[in-house]
Amino acid sequence: MATSAKDRFIEIGRIGRPRGLDGVVRFMPNDIFTADLFNHVTLLYMRNKRSDLVPARIEQVYTESKRNQQMFFVKFDMIANRSDADEAMNRVLFVEKEYAKGLAEVTDDSVSLLGYTVFTDDEEFGQVLDVLQNPAHPILEVKHGNETLLIPMVDEFVESIDPEKGIVFCKNLDLFTEL
Repeated sequence: MATSAKDRFIEIGRIGRPRGLDGVVRFMPNDIFTADLFNHVTLLYMRNKRSDLVPARIEQVYTESKRNQQMFFVKFDMIANRSDADEAMNRVLFVEKEYAKGLAEVTDDSVSLLGYTVFTDDEEFGQVLDVLQNPAHPILEVKHGNETLLIPMVDEFVESIDPEKGIVFCKNLDLFTEL
């Protein structure tokens, strides 16, 4: 049986602002990422506009320290210029889980809800495209029909999550769809 994408990949960060004109972008890591990862991995995966995972080979990585914070700048093979970098901004980056093991502790809190089906009132509502990290609480990016909705992961909207079935049970989602 084939391994699903949510079982094979883990999110390690996002693409930030472009730097320069040659397609270099800032890499904004999450809690799972360690700087040592770039020594072991040259192939990451990025979501495209259709939410497919597309391989992105690392051509170059360099770091800078500013105000006691290490910043990473990466040149990917698929980002050739400034306009490509602008288009890639805020896209999530993934690595195969086998490479992440041992580099950082992967906890149950970091399990990706990517691809989970959202149900409300016992009906399918949409698909989870991404989980945006926010200081207050995570936010689900959900594909609903022809639109994308942002749903806060708080008790008012998310009732429960069933990881075995890949389902997020929600309520009060009519607040997001009414005009």
